[in-house]
Amino acid sequence: MDFNHLRYLAIGDSLTVGIGVPFLDPGFVEYYRCLSQQILKKRIFYQKHARSGATTEDVLTMLNAPIVTEAVKCANIISITAGGNDLINAAKGFLINKNEESISRAIKQSRNNISKILERIHHLDKQDKYILRLQNLYNPFSDIPIADEAIRAFNSSINSFGRELNVKVADIYSVFKGNEKALISSGGVHPNSRGYYQMALALSKLGYSPL
Repeated sequence: MDFNHLRYLAIGDSLTVGIGVPFLDPGFVEYYRCLSQQILKKRIFYQKHARSGATTEDVLTMLNAPIVTEAVKCANIISITAGGNDLINAAKGFLINKNEESISRAIKQSRNNISKILERIHHLDKQDKYILRLQNLYNPFSDIPIADEAIRAFNSSINSFGRELNVKVADIYSVFKGNEKALISSGGVHPNSRGYYQMALALSKLGYSPL
């Protein structure tokens, strides 16, 4: 193994935290780090800056914290999970007011926030070579048609970020579609251990160029 190590920064919401599996069990961040070490043949140190319930706006605000700013500057690999809570909050509003515009507004706002997040990271990251990895959203409410419609609209909107330099978007939606029972924790909306591993695998399959 090459001991010229790399640094991995994971930023985001409960998916980055690893909610849905027992405490201290690996989530996708740990699985992705492990897969990346095997493929790149380098030791990878990692940090998480995430909290359950964080929206895209919260993730954008996280980047203002000096400890996160410093971590971004040193990171060779950055993963971001954000957007699910924006949609969940909008869906709660929809159930009250039945106004579908609240969902389309949330999609537009989350896209704007993700754009600002990427812009800020590109501005901050001082590494010669670094990669940024986003994920689209899976649908934990597969039996609710409007949920699938909103998630597909959100995913369509963030796929375009994959055209930016060093940015790729993992298609988690397709990984989970039809496999929800096997990959989502019992009675919950978060992945189980198998689901998190599949998320990490989807990220890893995006490759590591130019690292």
